[in-house]
Amino acid sequence: MLREFAQEEITVSNAVKSLTAATYAASGGWGSAQKAVVQVLNATIRFYLNGTTPTTATGFSESAGSSFTLENEAEIIGFRAIRQTSSDAKITVSYLRKM
Repeated sequence: MLREFAQEEITVSNAVKSLTAATYAASGGWGSAQKAVVQVLNATIRFYLNGTTPTTATGFSESAGSSFTLENEAEIIGFRAIRQTSSDAKITVSYLRKM
């Protein structure tokens, strides 16, 4: 069974953002995050899961109010996002691991 152990809110602007390794990495004798749930709060983002840098015109698009799951550690490490419009976006990320 996976349990939530950490979360963070990230502002996604015109500079590419990744998730915070210090938040999802192994700590306290437990393993690193095995899954993450991402919710897009207020503006559309573009993202890739393999470390590729998205642009405002390339990458998967997720609009405000949507959510998606990063299914494994490779996707968590490879997540890169940028805002799609002139407005900064905020995402909330919940990390899960076996405990």
